[in-house]
Amino acid sequence: MKKFIYLTSFVVMTMMSASCSNDVEDDVIPPQQERKVFKTNMMLNGDKPTFEEKATRAAEDWEDGSKIYLQFAVGKSRVSGMASYDASRSQWTVELYGALNATNDGACEAYYFENPGSVTYSSVTLNKTTAIYADKKASYAFEDNTVTVNASLKPMTGRIRMKGSANQSFITEGITFYGSYNLDDNLFIKGDTAFKATVAKSGYSDYFYGFFADEENRKLTFHDRANNVSFERVMGDNALAEGRSGFIDIPTPTNRSGWTAVRYKDYTVEGVTFRMMKVFNGTKDITGDYFYIGETEVTQELWEAVMQTNPSEVLGEKYPVTNVTRDDCLSFIEKLNSKTGGRFTLPYINEWIFAAIGGNLTKGYTYCGSNTAADVSWYSLNSSGTPHEVKLRQPNELGLYDMGGNVAEWTNNYLTHTYNTYYSYKYVGGYYSSEASKIIPTSESYLGGKNINLSIASSSEKSVEIGFRLICEETSLTISK
Repeated sequence: MKKFIYLTSFVVMTMMSASCSNDVEDDVIPPQQERKVFKTNMMLNGDKPTFEEKATRAAEDWEDGSKIYLQFAVGKSRVSGMASYDASRSQWTVELYGALNATNDGACEAYYFENPGSVTYSSVTLNKTTAIYADKKASYAFEDNTVTVNASLKPMTGRIRMKGSANQSFITEGITFYGSYNLDDNLFIKGDTAFKATVAKSGYSDYFYGFFADEENRKLTFHDRANNVSFERVMGDNALAEGRSGFIDIPTPTNRSGWTAVRYKDYTVEGVTFRMMKVFNGTKDITGDYFYIGETEVTQELWEAVMQTNPSEVLGEKYPVTNVTRDDCLSFIEKLNSKTGGRFTLPYINEWIFAAIGGNLTKGYTYCGSNTAADVSWYSLNSSGTPHEVKLRQPNELGLYDMGGNVAEWTNNYLTHTYNTYYSYKYVGGYYSSEASKIIPTSESYLGGKNINLSIASSSEKSVEIGFRLICEETSLTISK
């Protein structure tokens, strides 16, 4: 009974004090909300946590202003609290957002965040460099207006850093981290699964505290924009295990032991396999971090697998499908997406042009992959006026075939007028005449107007000279800085 009287007296005095002064209220309570705050002293039985260090840190190692977030079990209810450390007094003070019952054996949870973001009375912003320590089986006792917390705080995640060249930037995917902690709900919210960072002069990046987004597969991916390639690897059980530290050598095209280079993705529909090549963004004219574009124009065998028809005049499984309107292409894409669960569409003009010139790997060729048209194109001097099988000429820098020549390709609307649709004319690579075609200014800035021409056509136009190529947008990233 004595303990309960102490608590009641403390609560009454605190509420009386709050009625005369707004100091406590202003510090922790938004003006538009009513929130009762009870302050009392806290004794902490537990050293400051470390990551894989055998040396024990004493209480005086806590920095001034350190905070521990607490969840006290009170019967079937829960009372949250935030404890702050005053180094000048070597004393913890806890703000309780509710009243505790007098007890010597209550259960509680304790959380400490090293290098957090913004902090309020109800939430903490976390990030990939925040170390999180927790004891979800801590205990507490309340007596004489003092809360005693017994907590053994341990790392809640693993940590890892990347080794590479000084100032080397990288993008990694597959590791996630906690983005915030809500004190009211006792809830952690996960952050993104990809992030950008830079290697320091020491040759190592900062430590990142997190866990695998998919614990069953444990796959880690590095994206190399400059070389237009990704590297994938399934990591071992010790990587990012709770409390474990480690480092990873950033893979490169010349040093990728144990990593698999990924430049494309294969899809199969009704027994027909087609390949989509990865293109990393390198221009402000394109949104997203990367996209996939068809290695070739859509072939007749792929069209037949999806549509069970073939509108082409010059027939052949490996020939590009032709005699299709833009609306026909969109109908094909709708069915393809239904069969594969993908997000295929027609490329926008800037995407198509960027891929045609070789993307980030461009060597500035006059034609799409060569300074000699015949190396990469079927055109008026070598085509005999007819389409040809795909992949018989050399690819461009991204491994894309027939970006110049063979047949023109439908693209998405460039103008807002729905009746005006552009397709790639590819006049130096086409086997047909190049007269009276409109050159778009953006194509001149990319190509000097040399090897790609763009024409306006009605979406209902079709010809033996026009086919199309797919783009896939299903792998856009949400990347943390």
